[in-house]
This record gives sequence, structure tokens and C-alpha cells, in this order.
Amino acid sequence: MRYLIAFLVLFAVPAIGQTVRVTSGEHDGFTRLVFDYGQPVNWQVGRSLDGYEVHLTGIKPTYDLSNAFELIGKSRLAAIWAAPDTGNLQIGLACACHVIPFEFRPGIVVLDLKDGAPPSGSSFELGLNGEKPASLNTAAVRPRRRPDEKTALNDQVGEKIGAYDWTKDAYSNLRNPTNQKIPTAPEDRTQVVLDNPGLQPLRDSLFQQMARGASQGVVEMTAPGPVTNDLTKGSFPSAQIRIGDAPSSVNQADRSVDGNLGAQGTQCTPSEQLEIAAWGDETAPLLNQIAANRSGLSGEFDKPDPTAIARAVQFQLYLGFGAEARQTLRAFEQDQPESPVWIALSFLMDGEQDPTHHFADQAACDGPAALWAVLAKENLTAGDVINTGALRLSFAALPLHLRRQLGPILIEKLLAKKDLATARALSDAIGRTMGQPTEAMTLANAEMELSEGTAALAEEKAETVLEHPGPNHVEALISLTEARVAQNLPVSPDIAIALEANLSEFAGTDTEPRLIEALILAQAASGNFAAAFVGLSNHPDRQETVWQLLASLAADDVFLTHAVLESDQVLPEISDQTKTAVARRLTGLGLPKPAQKWLESVNAADPLLVAEAALKASDAQTALSALKDVQGDVATSLRLTALEILGHEQQRAEIFESVGKTAEATSAQARAGDWSAVASAADGPWKNLAEKLPETPPKLTENDGLPYGPLARGHDLATAGSDTRAAIGALLETLPSPQPPQSDSLTN
Repeated sequence: MRYLIAFLVLFAVPAIGQTVRVTSGEHDGFTRLVFDYGQPVNWQVGRSLDGYEVHLTGIKPTYDLSNAFELIGKSRLAAIWAAPDTGNLQIGLACACHVIPFEFRPGIVVLDLKDGAPPSGSSFELGLNGEKPASLNTAAVRPRRRPDEKTALNDQVGEKIGAYDWTKDAYSNLRNPTNQKIPTAPEDRTQVVLDNPGLQPLRDSLFQQMARGASQGVVEMTAPGPVTNDLTKGSFPSAQIRIGDAPSSVNQADRSVDGNLGAQGTQCTPSEQLEIAAWGDETAPLLNQIAANRSGLSGEFDKPDPTAIARAVQFQLYLGFGAEARQTLRAFEQDQPESPVWIALSFLMDGEQDPTHHFADQAACDGPAALWAVLAKENLTAGDVINTGALRLSFAALPLHLRRQLGPILIEKLLAKKDLATARALSDAIGRTMGQPTEAMTLANAEMELSEGTAALAEEKAETVLEHPGPNHVEALISLTEARVAQNLPVSPDIAIALEANLSEFAGTDTEPRLIEALILAQAASGNFAAAFVGLSNHPDRQETVWQLLASLAADDVFLTHAVLESDQVLPEISDQTKTAVARRLTGLGLPKPAQKWLESVNAADPLLVAEAALKASDAQTALSALKDVQGDVATSLRLTALEILGHEQQRAEIFESVGKTAEATSAQARAGDWSAVASAADGPWKNLAEKLPETPPKLTENDGLPYGPLARGHDLATAGSDTRAAIGALLETLPSPQPPQSDSLTN
């Protein structure tokens, strides 16, 4: 990778009057500038003669430009400064490009300098006054320098001596053929003779390429010296041609970051100083090479031979013997030009931190320095810029024994950076050339499987190493614990005991923190949650995993001990998913009130779980509110239960009818006393009963000859009651016996 992937992590400032830090980053096709003002601002971007300028309404801030070029070159952004008179931030361009500004979020303004012409009608191509600048130079040239006393003095002197300003003279003639002037005197040599206007496009192209070459250091433009000869004779003092290598080439693509520089501008260690594979021979007998490289270390009068000592040190590094290489340098008191590189390599070969920090900030280099810079980095983070292509090539070029020795260390560092692709590539580079992998490599592969989500394979690899106890036994115990926990499986108490037994041995080492964290997880997964929660006081980052294990693996009494909180007790800082799991288990155990305490802190809690907990707490109204916009069989079942608690049988009947449960709908209508609806239902015992319930007792007519008195009314009621009892008895014979409710029926 030739281009750095920028990334900006900015610190907000409390007030706009304070210093505003400007950061930048290089991307493919554009350069990004970011300004963090700390609070919303009224900003405006417009064209200027040098490029663009940023204007703020109100108090002008002070800009911190110390890191503006930390991650970028000057292929697009040539200069950046605050104008002393207006306070506006000036953006000087070094390319034929345009700006696209936007507000990332209130208070953070981003400017992207993009290659090519601006979009048609872009308002940012106008000046701050809404008009296009009167004299706008669109060529890819360097802008004016920041105004200061020194440059102001130089400008005054230049005006007095008539200094050659090629941007005003030559370029203006090229763009304006009407300014053509045939030189009549030596003083007119700065004018350009255009004998054929048809060549104007070619001249424009050549001039732009020259300007680009000047910006890259290929073309040098200087003021001409005094002229003493005629135009037709002799040479031109101002004409200069330079032949040979240059820092870059006009016909090459722009490269904002020099391949010989690291991410922070550090000079990269030359590749020829790191050709370790050439310091030994994998095909020759090892003993013969050792003898050859240890002979002739001193010559006449026991004077050390620098060449022989360099050969011996390099061979020891080839073998991976770092301490021995340092001892050789000390024994012969050698301080050769490459000694700093050898000393740094010697520490890294032994898996130690390099106290000299020789490879610091070289991870973005093009050559082998990228590999050694990663090894030298104590802790990689996601924001570290690494030239992974160079790292992979350099690793593949190492001798096989060094790949086996350094591979696990590199893979572990890359996995910490979440760079699974590069870690897998290094593993493959080792596996293709070796038979049975070493234990260290097996554990590195186990960690890779764990990072890729295949914890079962990681567990198998860890168990393979544990079958043969050795120096990697503790690392295997850690890997096994992490793999079991990732699968939400219990861990044997013996694993926790073994991890705890090794604490004293690894105290003060890099392994100790990982060992303690693995012990906490093993204690939780083996059921000893009391000890696990005690350990969390020093390792709160493992709190999430321990609570997950508690919700899924703990016995009921242990779970309730930790999950049922006091009314004033603060909930742990864990994810909503884990809080929901705890609440679900509490609800299943018949403890809706503690479950509701957990659910109250969950953003967008599961409405089904909220309703279930509310129903178990006899809060039917809350359950209906939670189910307002929820559909499905489970939601319908919960909604029917809530309506039954509230006695809303008519609504229950409507729901039963909507889902095609006619018998249940008729039963609900009967409970609601809607006998007319029951009578109109399909044939069945409920209909027979409804038909025997007249709305009013029958009345005798006058033709009967007898008045309808109390005795007649009582007789009719007794007859109707007898018929009704018979209908109810027939109905009860057809209905199934009621079953006791199941506590978890609503969640199944």
C-alpha cells in the first residue's frame, strides 16, 4: 500500500476561542482536512487566488497546524496558514484539484481536496463575496508563501531588481496569445515567442507538466543571470537541464507518502540491511557454516576484523540467536554503521522489546522494515497504519526456522489489531512449508480460529497441545478456556485450579494479565461465580462475559443470588442483550418484579418479554401497551390473557373470530352475555343453550280468558329454568375438563 488510510480521532475543545487542532489524512483520489471547533459554528468556504479559504462568523479561533502534514505529503495541499489580517484559514493548492467541504457533525468541518475539475456550478468555486476571484490561477503550482517579515522584504527587493516572476510573465503569455511580443533586446528574454498559435494546447500541457515537476523537485526554476551576448549566439544562462535520478518523476503517479518514509515521517531502514535470508544458507550443513563464520574474527596482533565480525553477527541473527549477536558485538567492541540495526534485530529475535526503538513508526514502510516494526510494537491497535503487503512479502522471504519462531508472535499481534486476513496469510506461509506444526504455531492457529468464530476448532487445537505438557501448557489452558466460554459451554473446575496454580510463576510477565482473565472466566464457567465476581473488580472488561455465563450456566440459587438486585442497587454496565437474558430467566423463574428492573434499563426492550413479565405481575394494562404494535401467535396469546384478566370478553371474542377460532369466540361471547350472537353461531351446545333463553317471559293473550298473574309467571319461569339446566348440562358434557395453566406456556 502506497497510500496511507487516514483516520481522525479528534479531541473536542470547550470553546471556539481556544486552539482548533487541524488534522489530515491521505486517501485514494483525495486529501482530507478536519477541523474540530468543539461546538457548532457558522462556516463558509470560498475560492482564493492560492486555492481556498475558510471563514468563520464571529470570534476567529487560533489554529494548531503542527500536525497538518503529519500523515500527508504536498502533492495536493501545498501550504496552510491563517491570514493575519482576516483570521481566515488559507488552503494553498499544489494540484489541479477542487475542494468539497461538509459538516461531519456539529462543530466538525471536513474539507476534501479532490483531483480533477470541480463539479459544474459548485458554489465553493466562488469567493467569499459570492464572485469569482478576478485573477484565478488554476494550474497545479505552488501558492504564495505565508506572509511574514522575511518574505515581505524579499518581495520588496525583488521589485527593485526586477526579479523574474515566471508565473506572471511566461504563464500569462502562454494563456493569452495576444500578449505575444518578439524580443528586440536581451532584456526581453523573459517573453515567450509564439510563432504558431496552433501549438497552444501543447504549450499548455508542457507548462503544466513543468509546474508539476517544479513542485516535485525535478525541475528547477531560477532567475536568469546577466546577459552579455546576442540571442543568436552562445548559451542561455537561464536554461538548465538536469540529467539523473530525482526524488520523483513527472511521468509517475503522484505519491503523497514517500516509500522511504514511515507513517510518522520516519526514515525507513534500507531493505539491503535486512536481507536476513542472504546471511546464511539453508542448503549447506549448519556446522560448516558455524565454523566458517567464527573463523578469522581477529587478524594480526589480535586486531578485530570488522568484515569477519559483521559476517558472524549476521549469521547469528540468521539463526535467531539475538543474545549471542549482541555478545559478539560487545566482545569485540564493534560499532559499525549497521550495528544499530543488528542490535534492534537481536532483541526482536528473542521476543523481547527493543530498548533502542530503532524500528519505531516504520510499519508503513515498503520493505522488510514493516515486519520488524510490527514486532517492535508492544500493542497494535486498529488505528495503526501497517503496510501489510510488505509485511507478508518480507515474512515469506525469511528462512523457515525464523518463520516458525516469529510467526506466532506476529499472528498474535495482528489478531489484536483484528487483521484476520494478514494473520491467516502468515499462517499459510508457514503451513505450506512445514510438516507437523509446532505447539506455538498450533496455539496461534487456535487463536485465529477463535477470532474467526470457529471456537470448536480452537478447542480441539488447544486440547492437542494439552495432551503433551510442556512450555506452552499455560497458553493452551488459556486458549481452551476462551474456546469453551466462546461456545457458552461449562469449564471443568480442574482447569480453573490449574490456571490459579500458575499465577505465582508468571507474576510480572506479559502472560500474567491474560492468565488472570482466563482464571476469572474459568471460575465462572465452572460454577464458582462468587470468586469470578471478586476478580471482576480488577478486570471490569470481562464483566460482560461473566454475566452471560451467569444467565446461561449458573444454577438457579446461584443465579438468583446475583441477579435479584435491591431497589437502590445499580445495574452492571453490560450490553442490552445480556440484560435481556437475565430478565428472561428471572421471568421464567416467576420473579417478574426483579425482571422488570433489568428491562427498564434496556433500550427497545423485547415487547413480548415485557408483556410476559407484566402479566406475571398481574399488570394487564402494561402488557397491552407493550403489545400495541406487535403481531404474531405469541403476541396474540399474551393479548388474550391480558384481556381475560381485565374482563374484556367481547374483545377476546373479536380476536378469536379474526384467527378462525369459532368455538373460543362463542365461549367468549357467552361470558360477555351476548346471547343473540351465541344463538346465531353454528350448531352446537352453546347455540342450544342460547335458544332456550328467551329475552322476556311469554305473555297470555285476552283470548286465553285468564289474566297473566304472578302464579302463571312463576310457572313459566320454572319451566324455562328446567329447560335451561338441561341445556347447560348438555353443554358441560361436551366441553373438555379444564387443565392447570403452565407457567412457561406463554413463552413457548
